[in-house]
Amino acid sequence: MLAAAAAITAALMCLVVQRAGATAPCWDERLARAGGNGSCVAPQPFLIFGHGRAIHRLGLDGRSHRRLVAGVGSSVLLDFHFREERLYWADTDAGVIYTASVGGALRQKLHSSDKHITGLAVDWIRDRVYWTSGEKGEIKSMDTNGKNPRTVLRHLSKPSCIGVEPTDRFLFWLSGGTSPSVQRSDATGQTKTTLVKTADRLKALSIDREDRRLFWVQFGPQGDGAIASCDYDGNALRVLDQPLRPGSPGLAVFVDRLYYTDAASRLIKQVNKYTGGEARDVNLKRMAKPPVDIKVVHLLSQPTESTSPGCEDESGNCENVCSSLADRGVCECSGGFSLSQQGTHCEDVNECAHWNHGCSLGCENIPGSYFCTCPKGYALLPDRKTCREIVPCEGNVTACGRDGCLASGGAQICICPRGSVLQEDGQACTGCLSADRGGCSQTCTTTSTGRWRCGCHPGYLLHQDGRRCTATGPPPFLLVANQVDVRRVRPDGGGEETLAEEPRGAILAVDYDPVHGQVYFASTSKGTIERVDLSGGSRRVVVSEGLGSPEGLAVDWIHRRMYWTDKTLSTVDGCDLVQCHKQTVVSKGLERPRGIVVHPLAKRLFWSDTGSRPAVESSSLDGSGRLVVAAAGLSSPTGLALDFSDDRLFWCDQRRGLVESAALDGSDRRVLVENQVGRPFDLAVFEDSVWISDWRLQRLASVHKRTGRKLQRVGGATLRPASVVVIHPLAKPGDASSLEDKLLGDGEAEPDDGEAEPDDGEAEPNDGEAELHSVFTDKMISEVEAPPPSPRATAGPPVQVTTRRHGGHDGVESCPATHHTYCLYQGVCLYFPEMESYACNCVSGFVGERCQFSDLQWLELLELQRVEEEQRRTVVTAACTAILLSLLAAAAATATAAYCYGTRKLFHKPPSDDNVSETSVTDDGASEASTPRAPVLRRVDHVDCADRPEAADQPADRPSLPSLQFHRLSSRQTWRTESLPAETTV
Repeated sequence: MLAAAAAITAALMCLVVQRAGATAPCWDERLARAGGNGSCVAPQPFLIFGHGRAIHRLGLDGRSHRRLVAGVGSSVLLDFHFREERLYWADTDAGVIYTASVGGALRQKLHSSDKHITGLAVDWIRDRVYWTSGEKGEIKSMDTNGKNPRTVLRHLSKPSCIGVEPTDRFLFWLSGGTSPSVQRSDATGQTKTTLVKTADRLKALSIDREDRRLFWVQFGPQGDGAIASCDYDGNALRVLDQPLRPGSPGLAVFVDRLYYTDAASRLIKQVNKYTGGEARDVNLKRMAKPPVDIKVVHLLSQPTESTSPGCEDESGNCENVCSSLADRGVCECSGGFSLSQQGTHCEDVNECAHWNHGCSLGCENIPGSYFCTCPKGYALLPDRKTCREIVPCEGNVTACGRDGCLASGGAQICICPRGSVLQEDGQACTGCLSADRGGCSQTCTTTSTGRWRCGCHPGYLLHQDGRRCTATGPPPFLLVANQVDVRRVRPDGGGEETLAEEPRGAILAVDYDPVHGQVYFASTSKGTIERVDLSGGSRRVVVSEGLGSPEGLAVDWIHRRMYWTDKTLSTVDGCDLVQCHKQTVVSKGLERPRGIVVHPLAKRLFWSDTGSRPAVESSSLDGSGRLVVAAAGLSSPTGLALDFSDDRLFWCDQRRGLVESAALDGSDRRVLVENQVGRPFDLAVFEDSVWISDWRLQRLASVHKRTGRKLQRVGGATLRPASVVVIHPLAKPGDASSLEDKLLGDGEAEPDDGEAEPDDGEAEPNDGEAELHSVFTDKMISEVEAPPPSPRATAGPPVQVTTRRHGGHDGVESCPATHHTYCLYQGVCLYFPEMESYACNCVSGFVGERCQFSDLQWLELLELQRVEEEQRRTVVTAACTAILLSLLAAAAATATAAYCYGTRKLFHKPPSDDNVSETSVTDDGASEASTPRAPVLRRVDHVDCADRPEAADQPADRPSLPSLQFHRLSSRQTWRTESLPAETTV
């Protein structure tokens, strides 16, 4: 027995000694197992993430998947401390923050009692842990050992996903609530700044410390996801479209890659952080449980002021950085760089000097890459290496631009304008100066070769794809002249509503006045022009004399005039909207005028003529300055439409089934649709769509306004749709021509401090909080295959909102040139930087947010609101009165029932001896005398209770009982009786 005990004791001591001498856990477990000198140097980068109730690790190549820590909770947020080789995580369900070594040993609880943790981050330089409390709206911190807790920021709007930049002492986090945004503060919480504002839901923030950028995930109203980024100041915004699924994805950035989790597929994916593109799966097989949260563990993820004591500063270019000269790491350089002779940093390789670049004529070196060049008169083929001479293009090359073509293998290849690039088919260019405008809906700004930025006009928001512009405000709808009626229809064809009917007429022309909300339409059979409110109601004849066959109609909503074409009289006529006295504007040289539109801002009329010499023409509003916009190749031009955002004119040729567009002067003519619609009669343009009325199929159709693609049939079959108009506050922009000449109704004010203001439109710096920028309204960098100047190039500064500041009006500025259509009827647009809002200073006779109402209409609206308010108050008063009466009736009924119940119980109770007091009887019993009583104020109530005894029912030989009088003594409902003479009646 003693020998066995000694053996067991010796074995335990040996085990203790072995454990005491074991190597501490390392990030790279292979080094820990190998022993060596016991140091943990040069680990390969790997991922850590939550998986079920554990924290797992996975190599960037998808291998070495294993568990690090078990039992961490089902909902976990995590981070790490690379130097201390420790993990930190928050169990959000339990509200507890833990830490443990790499292998899960030495687990320690740091903080508890906070079940609203929404973000966790570690400051590896100052050894602090930060976390966000979403419900409390706070950011808190403590030492990495759990001591010295403090609250950094309070009164925040649902903060989450916090990140730390210790070298700059910055805190970054996402703010939820009604106005999602990306926020920044210093580590002490003293200076808080809003970097980016957006209308979409924000998730998963990650910091790119190499390029000093922030990356986050955002989801639009329809659930479509994207990865957006900006620099530390909220500038240089970019959006990468990725097929992300709604949920709570994790996001991490390392070197040139983005890693994110996909809970639905249970995969971790990676994508290039510069170009995006198709995501690649990291893990080789589907995980058992969805991965949550994610971090890349490596020294580059947590750099210090001296990241590599034994290496030079340039070693940051290395993928694996050595930690000291004694334990040398491996430095691997990316393409275009080579390792220095010292082996401590990467140097650029000049490919052009080695003559292996493949360029046929010229080569230019850039850091990490190069690109080929050609002399004047030559251009590169699609291989981006071979130069060919530029020759004139043959045939229809409208999509190529105006710079000529290249001959290659018997085919023509387009030469693209400066800043544009050739598409894969070699037959079209894309870029700001190309036909497709770089895919931008409205504005396009070239930033560098193959890169550009899309923007939107005031009132529009940039879609998360960074290209499309969508109108704010109410949804648009279509106004359609359907020969026998005028209808309003949704763009998808649903929700039809008839505004006016003319069963025996032929309504071909329709337009509307956005100021008074009235619809004007012309009947060719009746020879009249009428109007009706957009909401319906009675009709009024505006013109009934001197009309032949009015087939086109246009309302000038700014100069308050109306124009129409008369095919029978071969004229273009007009009149004032208030008192319509017909005036002939154009008559000479017209045969069969049909469509007509007006551009009030350009003060031009446009009409089509389907006569023997078909053409599309224009003139000033009084008929002078007449010119031909298009004539060659036309057969029967009918409908016209204006795109005010691009200042382009669209028309359709009914006989050829053709839709074309051109600039207002007829230049840059392009074919949009050919043989896709049968017999187009009229068309309308808004946002990115063109709606076309087709007389062959008797339906409406829509296509993209630049590509002619995405053909869609709208709604069901109608009788014969003729004119079509889009109804929306932005469909007919206003006039702010006096914006440059006056402010607040005065002449131009003197600039501040007596100094001349610059005319370049640049905004003045803001001394207060950093300017807010919206992800979807400012800009987006489009990246193409052309080699960028640097693999880490970023966009320029964001587009500023203001232009110049006027003296005498503190905090008020004139709006930029992009807002020249914001105010209607010559109202002056004003910008308030502190509120980041716009307002209009209306001229006499007009009021409203955008000067859209006349005084009379405004008074009518006010009167209508007053009547509606009085009606609402009357209804509320009546309802309150009815409720009060009901409560009073219920209370009275309850009181009566209680009184009757109490009285009934009292009469059923037999009188006690104590009640017959104060009565004396003589010894002989012959007589009964009452004791004298003081006068008492009595209350006699009639209680109809069936059990009450009546005097008439008493037997004659029975002496009468004394009558009882009840007196209420107190609020406790107690009663007493007093004896009265027998003859007294109660």
